[in-house]
Amino acid sequence: MLTSILSFLLSTFFSLFISALLLRAWIFWTRIHPFNPYVMIIYKATDWLIQPVRKVIPTSNKIDWTSIVLAWLCSMLHLFLMFSLMPANVYIQTTLATLPLLGLFMVFKLALTLVFWLCLLQAILSWVSPMSPIAPLLSALLDPILNPIRRMLPRTGAFDFSPLVLILITQVLQIVLNHLTFG
Repeated sequence: MLTSILSFLLSTFFSLFISALLLRAWIFWTRIHPFNPYVMIIYKATDWLIQPVRKVIPTSNKIDWTSIVLAWLCSMLHLFLMFSLMPANVYIQTTLATLPLLGLFMVFKLALTLVFWLCLLQAILSWVSPMSPIAPLLSALLDPILNPIRRMLPRTGAFDFSPLVLILITQVLQIVLNHLTFG
């Protein structure tokens, strides 16, 4: 019972923190102003780890390598801690050599989950409360992904089916990642 509780708490903490690191990299990529209140929350939650490591791993012009590498390292730490909670005979095949690849798959899966939930939130808010304070941030994050899909879809008037297509794409990619990881 204690192992299950600890496993749940570790998974929750690492999933949220890795998602925050990925969101920070996404914010950097889309060039959202750092004084946006929602962006400031993400920055304050991750600055304690990002700032010291940024001296070693600099950012490039468009990519926040520090956040991406730290998300990958945190995912490997999460997997290592989860594997150490399991009985020794369960994960004999999983060695330290496979942790980098599994960590990469975990980062991709969390990135797809982040895209899914943000897209779903934007779609719901567009129906319920289009003038919500978080709507411009969601648009700034998702428009670089949704615009190519919008260009490929036929114009349907008032209805925008690109979020639905993006949600379907993320779900298909998650199924592929699950088969690559566990299949």
